[in-house]
Amino acid sequence: MEINCLKCKYGKIKDVLVEGKARISLQSRKAKVILKGTALFCLILGTVTSEDLMTVCLLRSVFQCNQENHELKKTLKNLHQEFSTMKNDSNLREEMLKNNKCIEFEALRKSLDSFNRKQNRCFRETKVDLVCKQPPGKCVEAQGFCCGIKCYYLLLDKKSWNGCKYTCQDCSLSILKIDDDDELKFLQLQINPKRYWIGLSYDKSKRKWQWIDDSPLKLDLNITNFNPNNRRCAFLSKTRLDDVECDQSYHCICERRQ
Repeated sequence: MEINCLKCKYGKIKDVLVEGKARISLQSRKAKVILKGTALFCLILGTVTSEDLMTVCLLRSVFQCNQENHELKKTLKNLHQEFSTMKNDSNLREEMLKNNKCIEFEALRKSLDSFNRKQNRCFRETKVDLVCKQPPGKCVEAQGFCCGIKCYYLLLDKKSWNGCKYTCQDCSLSILKIDDDDELKFLQLQINPKRYWIGLSYDKSKRKWQWIDDSPLKLDLNITNFNPNNRRCAFLSKTRLDDVECDQSYHCICERRQ
């Protein structure tokens, strides 16, 4: 916005410069006319007076024209200086804007690097006792580890799919939702050779597979082999993600986002 205003001012100054030059040219032409007229007047007057009076008249006219030209040149010089100053200010402002953008970009880059480091930071697996609400004070044994913005808890007890969902909720956790294929591959490298319930199930009313938070399945999976007629819950193992009857007893994976 400031640069646009400066450009407007430049345009006005340029117009004034052009107008000033035109005025000088006009004054020069006027001076010639005045000189001719004054010479004629003084010539006529000279017939009555003397040649000295004619010389004085001519010198006076020339002096007057020179004074006007001097003032116009002085005005033009001032306008040139103002134009140069404003141009320098504009260049300085543009340079400052570039520098500010560079500083903002560098700050964003550092913030992104910090976020990526946090995303890639993992902690080793440890045994934990989860304190849950139901029954009050009950402890649930699990193996826990954290990586990036998530902590994962592999429950040692086996339950049905609904049993896992409610146990995770009672422990202030959520049954696992896998965000992308990278997370899927990572988890398959971490878990034991067992089957674990995850938060993926088939919604019969919507006729589609979705996660526990109602978000759609976006993993690169071939679900054409899934049979939602009687297998409506999904489990995860080291080698596959597949569907099965929801009343089967498997281990659970709960998660907590940091």
